[in-house]
This record gives sequence, C-alpha cells and structure tokens, in this order.
Amino acid sequence: MARARTTRRQRPLGTGWGVRTAATVVLIFLALPLVVLIGSSFNASSLVRFPPQGWSLRWYASVLSSHDWVVSINLSIVVALMVVPTVVILGTLAAYGLFRGKQRGFLTAAFMSPLVVPEVMVGLGLLTYLQPTGLINSVAGLWLAHSLVTLPFVIRTVSTSVQGLDPSLERAAQSLGAGPIRVFTSVILPQLRPGIIAGGVFAAVLSLGEVAVSMFVSGPNTTTVPLRIMSAVQFELDPSAAAVSTLLMLVSMVVMIVISRWVDLSRAF
Repeated sequence: MARARTTRRQRPLGTGWGVRTAATVVLIFLALPLVVLIGSSFNASSLVRFPPQGWSLRWYASVLSSHDWVVSINLSIVVALMVVPTVVILGTLAAYGLFRGKQRGFLTAAFMSPLVVPEVMVGLGLLTYLQPTGLINSVAGLWLAHSLVTLPFVIRTVSTSVQGLDPSLERAAQSLGAGPIRVFTSVILPQLRPGIIAGGVFAAVLSLGEVAVSMFVSGPNTTTVPLRIMSAVQFELDPSAAAVSTLLMLVSMVVMIVISRWVDLSRAF
C-alpha cells in the first residue's frame, strides 16, 4: 500500500487523462478556425461557407490572376523582408544590451511599451507623427510601423537565448586576445542563433498579418494583404480572402518546418 501511494505521488504531472483531455480540447479549439478557413477556400459557391458547397480551385485562380491581390501580396512580402533584418539587428543588440546593462527595469519597460499600449493608439500616434514627414501611404511608413510593433517580440525571443549564454566562453575568448567585436560576432552570436532565427520568423509572420497599425499609415497605393482581406470579407464575403489566407498560412508553415530542420527553435523559448 505504501509503495502504491509512493508511485502515485511520484507520477509526473501532465500524464493523467484529465490533462490529456484538456490539451486535446485546446488543440481542437485552436485548429478548428484554420480547418474552417482552409475548407472555405475550396468552396465552389460565391460566398464564404463551411462546409463547402462543392469543391473548386476557382478562388485560388482568381487570386493569382487578380492585379490587386498580386500587388498587395508583393507589397506585404517586400515590407516583411524589410522589417525582418531591421528588427533582428535592433532586437539582438537591445536584448544583449539589456542583459549587460544596469537599468534593466526601465529600459525593458520602454522597449516593451508597444505591447502594453493598444495597437489602435500606436497607429494613431504614428499617423500624427508621420503625417508631416510625408511617409503616410508609403512603403517606408509601413516599414517603420511594422518594425515598431514587431521589435518587442524579437527582443523577448532573443532575451531568452541571452539568458542561456555561457560566460566562460566569453572569458576564454577574451583571454586569448579577442576584442569586444570579435567576441560578440564569434562567441555570442552563435549562441543566440536559435532566438535570432525564431525572432525573425515571428517578425515576418506578424508583419504579414498586421492590421491595426497598417490601417493608419497605409493608403490607396499601399494596401497590404490583411487590409485587402478585411475589405473583401467586410463588404462582399469574397472566398478569395480565404484562399489568400490559406496561401499565407501554408508559406508560414513551410518556413517553420524548413528552419526547424537546422535550428532547434524550442531553445528560443
């Protein structure tokens, strides 16, 4: 009896049927909207419906043949490609600086402030700030706006890797005559690679899906994919929006799978 009680007490948390059931319910809850989205993109009817009223690829063909959709897709990709290197460089330097700095609390709060302030307020502030500069309705304006809202996520991701730095490697490099720049590029950056790559992926995904801030800084010539999707479902319930969303989701999944083959992204969390 005592041995049975000991075994029962030492049973690891998370192996009970209740925990597994709860995890399954959460996974279904998270995956169900994606299943509905993918199914709606193959709908043969002219409305966003699930289950589909027949199966067709007409909406994918419509997206790829539409000039407006192609322009928005290209714009979103270009902005994301501009945002990723910007926030990766700034986020990596900021995360390492916060780790080495003295006033971590104040500086961390300042860098994380875009996460605390509602994005609508951030967008309004950007509109007020960028309007006199002429950057509204421009690629540069979207680049600055998306960089602002994605930078905190990169800092948080890289900071996790920074916490796992091995100080002995840095001291060894310094004892061998390596300067600060050499130590940072040859010793520190390789250890931060999982967090840097994960942060870059998150920045790209967030940029491709950014809506609130984009609404304030975009214009007729800079309509991103999320804004065009909102317009399509708000007034027409166009299934093309589901097709575009499915394509973007597929691209994100492929990128994550490819990167995970070379980098253990779990080390970044």
